[in-house]
Amino acid sequence: MYSSDQLRELLSTVPAPSLVGIGDNVLDCYLHEDLAYPGGNALNVAAYSRLFFGGDAGFIGIMGDDRFADHLRGVLDEIGVDRQRARTAHGWNGMAFVALDDDGDRRFVGSNRGGVQHELRLRITEQDHDYIARFTRMHTSVYSAIDRELAGIAERGTRISYDYSDDARRDDVAASAPHVEVGFFSGGSLSEGERDDLADFALASGMGIVVITRGAQGAMAYERGRRTAVGVKPVTAVDALGAGDAFITGFLAATAAGAELDACLDIAATTGALACTLRGAFGYPVGAGEDARVQLVKRHPVGRREARSAS
Repeated sequence: MYSSDQLRELLSTVPAPSLVGIGDNVLDCYLHEDLAYPGGNALNVAAYSRLFFGGDAGFIGIMGDDRFADHLRGVLDEIGVDRQRARTAHGWNGMAFVALDDDGDRRFVGSNRGGVQHELRLRITEQDHDYIARFTRMHTSVYSAIDRELAGIAERGTRISYDYSDDARRDDVAASAPHVEVGFFSGGSLSEGERDDLADFALASGMGIVVITRGAQGAMAYERGRRTAVGVKPVTAVDALGAGDAFITGFLAATAAGAELDACLDIAATTGALACTLRGAFGYPVGAGEDARVQLVKRHPVGRREARSAS
């Protein structure tokens, strides 16, 4: 069983990465605690890059102008994630809602449909391109709705990573793959054959590296003609929310340092485990209250297991 200090020591030799997250940002509202934690895949990867590695990190996305968005901006400032190119729009910030089930597992039970991000789409300007060029890597997700911008970013030399979760259609994977150096997929519900088929498809479509996470079963990474696996690092978990995003961050940091595929997976397993020692994705809660609960306007028919964010 690893302690958080031991996990941080394992990460101490990894050079600080340079990464900008673009797209989704939310507050994860824990209904059973009445607390809301900063989150969202693109924002989390930027935050973990800063918190776990001390890297140069930035974030571009659309935020609301409510008190939750104010809290989110304050947290980014506190941890040192640059947000100078983030937008502010009138309305609610994105919010996801988490509850405990009878087994004690956390489940996503609903959302506010993305808040201001639902009706607006991020457009990358020339000023954004100049800003993005300051960073070696850019990370985004299937929830960020910027696929049409990927070609322009890639053409300017920035390396792109993309979290497809388990929500991306094959047509979308094929269209984005030529611009994506590392693609991440959630494959906990897939058979071994289905995972191999997905990886072969993404690689044949032009993706450089494919990583398929499997929750408590670890993860697989694929390059053309090669695949390798890693298990999870045992840790006394406080909260698994964000572990998948932390896994991505570790893999990208190791990749940027020129590590081999096996070593990239090992560092990723380390950051994934470290995230499980933190409340929420990476801490920094704010009181939720009734103004959060009234935003639960879209309910999932069956709440998704919280562990899915690590799968």
